[in-house]
Amino acid sequence: MRRREFLKAIGACAVCAAPGAAWAIGPGEARLARPEAPIPGQGARPNVILVLCDDLGWGDLGAFWQNARAAEGNVHIDTPNLDDAMRRGVMLTNAYTTAPVCAPARASMVTGKHQGHCNLRDNMFDRPVDAHMTLATVMKRAGYATWHIGKWGIGGGYESNGLPRRAMACDAGFDYSYGYPAHGHGHSFYHWQGAEGAWRDSSAGSPLVENLSAQAKDDAFYAALSAGATDWERDADGAYWRRLVADAEGRHCYDTDLFTAKIKQLILAHQEAGRAAPFFCYACYTTCHGSGNTHGDPEMASTANFHVPGNAYPEADASDARWGGGVRWEKDARGFLPFKAVDGTGANTSNTWIHPDYQGYDTPSKRRYATNIRRLDDALGDLLRFLRLRGLDRNTLFVFTSDNGPAGEYLSPAGINWVENAFDSNGPHRGMKRWSYEGGLREPTFALWPGVIPASGTDAPRQSAFPFQFPAWMATLADVAGLPQPAHCDGVSLLPTLTGQGRQLPMRVYAEYNDGGSGQGFGFEQMVRDGDYVLVRNNGINGTRALYDLAADPGQERDLSADPAQADRLRWMTDLLVACRVPVAKVPDACGAPGAYANSHPGIEAAAMPATPLPGDLPPLEVRLYRAGAEAWPWVPDFRTLAPDGGFLAKDFADLRARLPRTGAYGVEIRGWLEMPAEGERTFTARGAGGCQLWLHEAHILEYERGDCAQGRAITLRLAQGRHPWRLCLTTQDGPDGLCALS
Repeated sequence: MRRREFLKAIGACAVCAAPGAAWAIGPGEARLARPEAPIPGQGARPNVILVLCDDLGWGDLGAFWQNARAAEGNVHIDTPNLDDAMRRGVMLTNAYTTAPVCAPARASMVTGKHQGHCNLRDNMFDRPVDAHMTLATVMKRAGYATWHIGKWGIGGGYESNGLPRRAMACDAGFDYSYGYPAHGHGHSFYHWQGAEGAWRDSSAGSPLVENLSAQAKDDAFYAALSAGATDWERDADGAYWRRLVADAEGRHCYDTDLFTAKIKQLILAHQEAGRAAPFFCYACYTTCHGSGNTHGDPEMASTANFHVPGNAYPEADASDARWGGGVRWEKDARGFLPFKAVDGTGANTSNTWIHPDYQGYDTPSKRRYATNIRRLDDALGDLLRFLRLRGLDRNTLFVFTSDNGPAGEYLSPAGINWVENAFDSNGPHRGMKRWSYEGGLREPTFALWPGVIPASGTDAPRQSAFPFQFPAWMATLADVAGLPQPAHCDGVSLLPTLTGQGRQLPMRVYAEYNDGGSGQGFGFEQMVRDGDYVLVRNNGINGTRALYDLAADPGQERDLSADPAQADRLRWMTDLLVACRVPVAKVPDACGAPGAYANSHPGIEAAAMPATPLPGDLPPLEVRLYRAGAEAWPWVPDFRTLAPDGGFLAKDFADLRARLPRTGAYGVEIRGWLEMPAEGERTFTARGAGGCQLWLHEAHILEYERGDCAQGRAITLRLAQGRHPWRLCLTTQDGPDGLCALS
C-alpha cells in the first residue's frame, strides 16, 4: 500500500455509504457477543480518594518492605494503619510512575498520558499541564464533586519562566482546591505566606491558597466552607477564583495534619448538606519530600532540615460521633485549629517532635524520616476511621500511591547512600528518584474498597503483580463511574485486577526523563517494560542500553543486552523506545526541557519510526463498528473495551464504504498498514466535526474530541522504510457527514 492508498484508507470513513446501504453483518460473519455480566463496581459511582505522596519509596511502607527489615532486627519504619488497609484491599506490587521526578509524573497522573505523549516532560516544574481532559474533567462528566488538596505544581506561573497560570487545579476540572499552588511551595511542611503579595507571582514562602472554579464560586456550599470569606479575587489568567489562606488559620500546623483535616471537613460538610453527587478527592501530600529553609517558615521553633510535626497526632475518640477524634476542622477559643504545634503554654513547638518509637535511632535524618512517614500513617488511619464512622467506607474507593522513587535530599548521607543504607527505601530495586530504573519508577501502591475489592482474609495482604502505570487510574475511574474509558488515555481500567473478575487488558509501561540533577550523568533516560523484561537506555539514542529480566533479577544486576539469545528481544524493545512516543516538539504546547533534545540529543527527535516486519501481501483493513450508547459518549471511547456491533475485513475501499451506516451516531475502529518505500517524512492531517484518535505503532499521533477540530490538526513524523501498523478511532453523531476526514 502506497502513501496515497493509505491516506485514502484512513480517510474513507468520511465517505458516505451507498444510497440504501443497510446496517447489517455480511454473509458468513458472526455477530460478536456483548461483554459478560458487569464486574462488581462498574458504574457504581463510589466516592473516590486518590492519595499521591511525594518521594515515598516502594520500600518505605511496612507491608512492602519495612516489616521484613523489622523481622531481621534492623531499624525500620512502622505503618500499621496502611498495613491494615492493605490487608483489607489489594497491594499492587508492579505499579509504576511515568517519570522518576515530581512534575512530569504528576502531569501524567492528571492527564492520563504517559511521558511519551504528555505535554509536560522532564525537569519542568510549574509548567502548565494540558488541561483539556484530566482526571477531574472525567469525574465532573460523571457527576462528581471534585476536590484537590495539597501540592499542585503543574499549573503555570511561579517557576515556569513567565508561562501563565492556565492549568491550576480549578482550571483543570476541580471545583475546589486547597494547598500549595507552586512546586516550591511544597518544600516545607509548614504553611506561611511569605512576602506581601508573593503568593500571586512568586514561589517564595509556602503560601496556602484556596481556589474555587467559576461554577463553585456561586455555590453556597463552598462559600460556607470558607466561613464567608470575601477576599476572593479572580485570577487574571484563568477562569477560577483564589484567596490567600491567612497565616492565622494554618501557620504552625504540620501540613499532613492540615490537609487531612481539610479532607475530613469537606467530606463531613458534603454529607451533612445532603449533597447527592459522589465526591472525588485528589489528595497530594508532601510526605516525604525533602524540606529545608529555602521555603521554610522563619518562625519555626526548629530550623532543622526535613520537617517533622510539633506534637503528637491527636488520638482517635470513638465517643466523638462527628469527627471520630483525630484532627478536627474546628477552631478553639484562641482561634487555632486544635492540632496547631503549640505546647501547654501556647509556645510554638513546630518541627521539633520525634515519634517515641524512633527517638533511639542513631542519626537525626533517620529519626526525622521515620517520624514523617509514621505521621502520614497516623493521618490516613484517621481518615479511614472517619470514613467508617460516617458510614462511607463501603462506598469509597481509596487509592494510595507515590509520584516517584525515594530521594536523599536534605538527608545524611545524601543520595543513593541514604536510600540504601538507612531504610532500603527502594526495597529490592535499583536506583532512586531521577533514575529510570525500578527504584526510581516502582511505587508503593494499594487500593481499598470494602465489599468490591476482595481481601486476602489472612494477615498477609492480597497482592497483584500486574504491571501498569499512572494513566491507568483515569481509565479505572471512568470505568468505576460508568463512563466509557477514554481513548485519550494511555491506561486501561484496573477493575479486573482490583476485583479479581473479568479479563484484564494489558498495558504498555513506558517512562522517559531528561536528567535534571541525579549526578549520574544519565542524560536522556528511557525505560520500557514488555512482559517481565525491562529495557533502560541512558544518554539518548546512541547511549547505553541495558536489558533486565525482572522475574529472575528484580535488582537489575545482570544486563542481558549482550546475550545472543536476547538479540531479537533487544531489537524489538529498542524499537519500542521510539514507537511508544511522540517527539516533544510535535506535541502542542509542549513543556519539555528547552533545547534538551535538539541540542544535547539531536538523534532522539530526528529518529525515524522503526518499521515492523510483515511478510507477504498487506492484509485487508480490519473494521469494527460500534453503535450501542454512541449518542451519549462524552469522548472517543477506547474501543478495545467495548463489544462491536459488527465487524468485517474490507477487501477494498469500495467494500469499506458500502458497509458504513448512512445515518445516526456510531464509532468506527480501523486497523491497517502503511508501507513506506523509503525512509522519509510523512504528514498526517485531520479535520472535521467528529472525534478522532490515531495511533501509529504505539505512538498516539493525532487526537481530538467531537467539535474540537474545525481548523484541523497535523503532525509530521519521520518513518523508516518498510511497513507501519496504524489504528484509527472515529466517532460521529450524524452519520458519515459527522466523521472527520484525514489526509
